Amino acid sequence: MALQHRNFLEFFRNSITNNHKTSSLRACFVYYMRFNNSALLYREAKALKERGFDVDLIALRNTRKDRIVQSFDGLKLYCIQARPDAEKRIFQYFTRLFSFFFKATILLSVLAIKRKYRLIHITAPPDFMVFTAIIPKLLGARVILDIHDISPEFFMEKLQIKESRSIIRVIKFIENISSRFADHVITVTEHWRKKLVSRSVAPSKCSVLLNVPDEDLFKPFSDDKPFSNHSFNLFYHGSLEDYFGVDTLLEAMPIIKQHIPNVALHIYGSGRLKETFERFAIDKNFDGAIKFHNKVPFYKLPEILKDAHLGIVPTKNSNFSDDTISMKSLEYISLGIPIVISKTAAHHFYFDSSMVKFFEPENENDLAMSVISLHKNEEERKCLVRNSQIFIEKYGWNQSKKIYFQIIDHLLNGS
Repeated sequence: MALQHRNFLEFFRNSITNNHKTSSLRACFVYYMRFNNSALLYREAKALKERGFDVDLIALRNTRKDRIVQSFDGLKLYCIQARPDAEKRIFQYFTRLFSFFFKATILLSVLAIKRKYRLIHITAPPDFMVFTAIIPKLLGARVILDIHDISPEFFMEKLQIKESRSIIRVIKFIENISSRFADHVITVTEHWRKKLVSRSVAPSKCSVLLNVPDEDLFKPFSDDKPFSNHSFNLFYHGSLEDYFGVDTLLEAMPIIKQHIPNVALHIYGSGRLKETFERFAIDKNFDGAIKFHNKVPFYKLPEILKDAHLGIVPTKNSNFSDDTISMKSLEYISLGIPIVISKTAAHHFYFDSSMVKFFEPENENDLAMSVISLHKNEEERKCLVRNSQIFIEKYGWNQSKKIYFQIIDHLLNGS
């Protein structure tokens, strides 16, 4: 940890004297996330770059050995802190979080003086990260708070505590003052917008942008995949945490394998439960039918997922996850991969049975039967893909970024 702080201080001293190219439109993004794990951060930064903005990003890096200052596709990255793995202890989680907050506040303040940002885009959780932008806001920058995970429900799930606990009341208070500080609030589902409006945000300053990926990167595959003579590939990618329901998927695998002997489940991701899931697969002796892979950068996902016959989205209907729409579902749909997905409130709100194959959340038998049914019915698979593409045409990023630009124009020009 001491070495990491020394590296940051050395970088900070150098940043004060470095020159930046000039542009009339400048924006900075802040996100407590590794950049290569955030397709959403990339899509918004890329959209602003296409609009003529000079874009910087403050984020995490994978390891301490990685460079602090990086670049990607014309974007300048300040990866000010390493986060090599997910924290297994709450103390470690909050220590890293507050360390990033203070570093980001200092760096963003200095950059704002030099760069004269017009726009600061802060992604939560945590909501209080928006206060890293206090100096830029005082200097005239407009501030967006982008709530990808709604904090009270997120921490109730993460800490396994009830809404009545004092810490949740504090988190709701932080949500409220953070939303008031921001000039506009974005969230990812209509369910969450209603919750935010009911307790923290004026309706006029709260918008919904679905977690749809950049369509230049996630394009439909053109080739049909053979099912009969080769392995039948199920894919799951994302976090290995309890509320994402990977345990339900693993419990369904013995039934699936009994009916589809050549099935192969590929799991790409990381999280606190990865070792638990790996032990489960070994104990059940799946004979190589379940394969665990490390998490891959978002820009490599389309190449990885080209081998998927079905995407599996087994989200549980917890207090947190029931109201969010899984980003992986939208990535599968964008690529033209049929999906089996839990029928949570948000999934049912945005999707219907003509687009996806629903199963009852946390019901491994229903999940297994849904997979087996699609394996047998080629026409249904094709029909799901066709209908889900209509959804992308309506709600995909090429359409959603028009809403994003309207928000930006309103903030910067009052139009």
